Amino acid sequence: MEAVRAEAHRLPIEEGSFDAIVSIDAFEYFGTADNYLPYLVRFLRPGDQLGIATPALTREVREMGAIPAHIKALVGWEAIAWHTAEWWRFQWEITELVTVTSARLQEDAWRDWLLWTRACAEHLPEGRAAQQPVIHMLTADAGEYLSFALVTARI
Repeated sequence: MEAVRAEAHRLPIEEGSFDAIVSIDAFEYFGTADNYLPYLVRFLRPGDQLGIATPALTREVREMGAIPAHIKALVGWEAIAWHTAEWWRFQWEITELVTVTSARLQEDAWRDWLLWTRACAEHLPEGRAAQQPVIHMLTADAGEYLSFALVTARI
């Protein structure tokens, strides 16, 4: 296995060269574009798998009419890309390129995110000051809006 650092829309990889593609805490940056999944599945063969774990909201921003203030204060407009698991399911299924095998929100994801952030605050050189805004956002939210979408599919 070889690590590759590349722009997600110009992967220097041969088509059909992966058995699985997994994205953790990144897909929201490039995968929300309507044409990204059709691009990405070219690197898989029939029967191969795709999975993501990506920040999510429990309801779509469009339904709420705004990004909740405690989230907007930290991440601004970026939260518009934090979709629900059902949004991801539809986004992938409508292409008819994959069969979604699971699309759900991680149970108590905000607690796990908070535990991770507190651990980073204790052990990273930048310390608590750098992590405090995230800790504040997660504590203020208490699981009302913040989660992670866990989505898997088979080609």
